[in-house]
Amino acid sequence: WYARDASTSTTVCNASKYYPPAGDSSSGGGGFLPDSKPSYPPPTQKRQGPRPVKKRFNGEDALDARALKERRQNEGQRLSKALAQLGVASRRASEDLIFAGRVQVNGVTVTVPQHAVSTSRDVISVDGKVVQGGVESLGEAGHLYFLLHKPKGYLCSNKAAGAGARARDQDKLVLDLFDDWREGWKKKHKNKLPPRLFTVGRLDVNTTGMLLVTTDGQWCQRVAHPSSEIAKSYIVTASTRPTKAQIKKMGEGCEVDGVHVTPLRVETMEGARDGGPANRVLVDVVDGRNREVRVLSANAGVDVKKLKRVRVGGLRMPSELPIGKYMTLKPHQVGYVLDRGLAMNSKAAESSGGMMGKMY
Repeated sequence: WYARDASTSTTVCNASKYYPPAGDSSSGGGGFLPDSKPSYPPPTQKRQGPRPVKKRFNGEDALDARALKERRQNEGQRLSKALAQLGVASRRASEDLIFAGRVQVNGVTVTVPQHAVSTSRDVISVDGKVVQGGVESLGEAGHLYFLLHKPKGYLCSNKAAGAGARARDQDKLVLDLFDDWREGWKKKHKNKLPPRLFTVGRLDVNTTGMLLVTTDGQWCQRVAHPSSEIAKSYIVTASTRPTKAQIKKMGEGCEVDGVHVTPLRVETMEGARDGGPANRVLVDVVDGRNREVRVLSANAGVDVKKLKRVRVGGLRMPSELPIGKYMTLKPHQVGYVLDRGLAMNSKAAESSGGMMGKMY
């Protein structure tokens, strides 16, 4: 099989001795198989036109808010949920209306809250009045946003004190200040109930100042929830001029509702640009817990005479807005509420009439 070449001192293979050359069929099967015609894949069809571009998801195919809302309306939803979205009442109160037989769908009384309806196809009415078109009739914006200068003695609630509290005839609600708006809306939209209004967060009955009111329930929850970390500014008017030690103690925070809270900023307003009294303190908080600013003041020994909210997020209450009056917010003003950068910009605060004082 192998032979050694003495002239070159190399080993060479002598395989031809045993295997005849390819193509020689005389071996009778002992050698290589005869050559066969090569096989090739069928030719690729020539492309006609430009090369196709592979489609990739870039967000353009995603449904926007309006398209998603229309799809949900077409798919149908629970009658109680539809009534709540149309602003008739809360979901629990809507169920009570349905059980009482006061709700009709396409002229037929429905007493089952799980009844599926489509707000784009079905006609829903309560006590004979069509409620479909409440929020839908507000135009392309879809919702309304108000800024109210809350007066003292008004409750931030949809109903007066009742279950679990003593009902009082003298209870006044902040939403009662919008009765003129409701009447104007009813005149413009015959036989339709006005949209439901929500207060964005709450102010206690003795606190005055800036209160946001809207028909947008989702925006209301986003602004009011502590996870949004939206700062609120309050002006505390004390019975006497607070000392530096008291202001410092307020800034250290205290326990409120079982949780230790620390304000973002505590400043004296002595020498403020508005020329007001020196017994005022500016407090910025994020948590927004019940009576948080009053508890912080009491813990530092500061007797609160008046408490007023002047800012939510990056939006400040205009000084010219009278007590008990409201104004409709423009789109850019609505955006200011969630603008953290504008909220913490001291230069913007000074240019917009913000009252900056000394910090301890």
